[in-house]
Amino acid sequence: RLADFQHIQFEMASMATDLVASRLMVRQAASSLDTQSSNHVILCSMAKLFATEKCFQICDRSLQLFGGYGYLNDYPVQQFMRDTRVHRILEGTNEIMKVLIARELLPKS
Repeated sequence: RLADFQHIQFEMASMATDLVASRLMVRQAASSLDTQSSNHVILCSMAKLFATEKCFQICDRSLQLFGGYGYLNDYPVQQFMRDTRVHRILEGTNEIMKVLIARELLPKS
């Protein structure tokens, strides 16, 4: 079984950790938005940037584990890969998220 290989186990552990961290950041950002916190812009920007990047990396690593089968319509990883790629663009590109984060971090002159 593939799951018996330590490399696969380590990849799964890393991907699961990244996924949980992404979810926590998104939930914290949503909470800050709900409560109209003064730092909601930076938290939402950071959450979108982090979650979309990490989820794309998770799908990319998963696709690598599937090998050529990952590109087949028979396996959902190919659809996840396309879906996560577009989220790095929608609702403001990740580069724009970095601009928003930097604006909040740097002192206003």
